[in-house]
Amino acid sequence: MTNYFQASERLYNIALAGGISAEDMRAVAGWPLDRVTLLFAAADQVRQHFYSDGVDPCTLMNIKSGGCGEDCAFCTQSAHNSADVAVRGLADPAEIVRNCREAWARGLPFCVVSSGRKLGAEEFGAVVRALKDCGDGGEKHASLGILGDDEFKALRGAGVVCYNHNVETSRSFFGNIVTTHSYDDRVGTVKRAKAAGLKVCCGGIFGMGESWEQRVEMCIDLRELGVDTVPINFLDAVPGTRVKPLEESPLELLKIVSLFRLSIPRATIKVCGGREKNLGSLQALIFHAGANGYITGGYLTTPGAGIDEDDKMINSLGLERRKI
Repeated sequence: MTNYFQASERLYNIALAGGISAEDMRAVAGWPLDRVTLLFAAADQVRQHFYSDGVDPCTLMNIKSGGCGEDCAFCTQSAHNSADVAVRGLADPAEIVRNCREAWARGLPFCVVSSGRKLGAEEFGAVVRALKDCGDGGEKHASLGILGDDEFKALRGAGVVCYNHNVETSRSFFGNIVTTHSYDDRVGTVKRAKAAGLKVCCGGIFGMGESWEQRVEMCIDLRELGVDTVPINFLDAVPGTRVKPLEESPLELLKIVSLFRLSIPRATIKVCGGREKNLGSLQALIFHAGANGYITGGYLTTPGAGIDEDDKMINSLGLERRKI
């Protein structure tokens, strides 16, 4: 019989040394829910070791919505789905600047996100100019699809410090949710962003039908890519998308957070979309399960709890959010 007290301590010590093995990842995957608090304890202590009581939120702006030609089964913005989402062209540059400065005034990094494989050259240029016009009052992040070296150079010149480009799921499951581009297209984009000197925020969505073994596979890939931040989203199966509603319990989902914290201990682990809907009253446990970050103020096409409510949550836990 497994002694889960000893197993928890062992995972903690291995994680501090650089991250648990693939075999240990599989042990986390099979960790029983009636002993899950011991798993959380290991992940929580690793979080505290590297990040103390600091947490790292960010906020985003959907600068171009809907009408995307990619066929991601989960996405409300895909033209291949029939979700009821507004289709909007590129935001006015002044609106981007205003939203950026409002985020900075709240002490939050600001990320521009666009739908589609990538923006056209004229649109991309307009976004770069808007980001330059934002000034230097805080962190600028971007998520603008599959870009090339020159485009990453332009973003860095505009002051962008971090690029978000999720692999979404494991290589072996990827074809079940996307067929219009490949897993390697996404990995190549991550590598180009890193080569340009940007930090990389790269994770995915969980609960789309992938197995725990595929979650382990994805975790190993992200560790090998050397990503700086792992955003963990829990599926919100909006009507009109081609995915089935998530069926796993909140505790099972929180195990995913612990898996990534113990496997990639120095990364920022952010819990993002779907946390309010899928975790409910257990949402605050994301931090005790190993997370040290989150998206606040709402998501691309779905609302969140809001910045003030998120601040109340972290204050009640005795945590302190990093302010830029």
